[in-house]
Amino acid sequence: MKKNDLLPSCGIAVLLLGLSMAAGNAAAALRTAATATSAVIDPVSGFQTLGAALKRTWTLVNGSYVQTTSGTTAVAATLNVGGVSRRYIVVRPNPAPANAPVLLLLHASGVTPETMANLSEVADYVQTQGFWAVLPAAIGGSWRDDPSSSNKDDTLFISALVDSLVAQGVDATRIYAGGYSSGGFMAERLACELSDKIAAFGVDAATLRTGLANVCAPLKPRAKAYFLGTADTIVPYDGYFNMKSAVSTMAYWSAKQGCGGTLASTIPDRAIDGTTVQLTRYTGCNGGALENRLYTVTGGGHAWPGGLTGNLYVTSQDIKATGLIWSFVSGYRR
Repeated sequence: MKKNDLLPSCGIAVLLLGLSMAAGNAAAALRTAATATSAVIDPVSGFQTLGAALKRTWTLVNGSYVQTTSGTTAVAATLNVGGVSRRYIVVRPNPAPANAPVLLLLHASGVTPETMANLSEVADYVQTQGFWAVLPAAIGGSWRDDPSSSNKDDTLFISALVDSLVAQGVDATRIYAGGYSSGGFMAERLACELSDKIAAFGVDAATLRTGLANVCAPLKPRAKAYFLGTADTIVPYDGYFNMKSAVSTMAYWSAKQGCGGTLASTIPDRAIDGTTVQLTRYTGCNGGALENRLYTVTGGGHAWPGGLTGNLYVTSQDIKATGLIWSFVSGYRR
């Protein structure tokens, strides 16, 4: 059993129940503020400056409440891949805009797509930024992210899902992927195996597996933003077993993509939560066409920064991972 596979069925399963109960209780008592029609994402913190307050609602999807906002909707869908019915949910503006970009969000082990939508609060950004958040489900709740020990079934699923979304009218040049824990490991595998379809990546609470590093051969170099906590006991910042350290992960991509230098800065400490955040930018990659980033969350646990994982792991509120991922990846095209 891989170390990161231990996280789902215990701690995060509690989060599932907590979020579902909170959603059910909140469904009858929604915020009544005016709906935001525009917002600017702070590229340093990922927080939004709203043109008006958000009005959050809840949509019942597959028996669970998914946070939406007025002007967005959440729907469930399935896709047959290799004779297997694979499910996913979509949180998108309503009505659906033509030629919209897409952010694929991959859940952690044991976490459903519905809960991933809630803990990342992605609907807030869907409404203001106009993209589709598409959250696929892993079979059995855990992604086949390590090519040294698993097949390509999940890569084929995501590839077919991208094709299906493009057929539905999204912008094929603006497909992005992000993931949390097991979903982050899977996003890295997609960076190696689906770089022809996905333009940029966000990886949270996951470093690079040695089994992937040994065979990674992307068709195109892609930008990546990592979010890693120094107090993460599931995916240690300094590495463990078949997981590279944060520094080794970034060094691997720098060597592979020919990055030329680094720029370091400290993110303003806006919350008293025992964490601070440092950003290291790896610049000049691919002849200056892209860069990679590492957000080191000092004191941060196995969490989605700015999300709703704080009842299980130390979760920094100095940044919003969802906003930073979108702000970063949306600057790239396939």
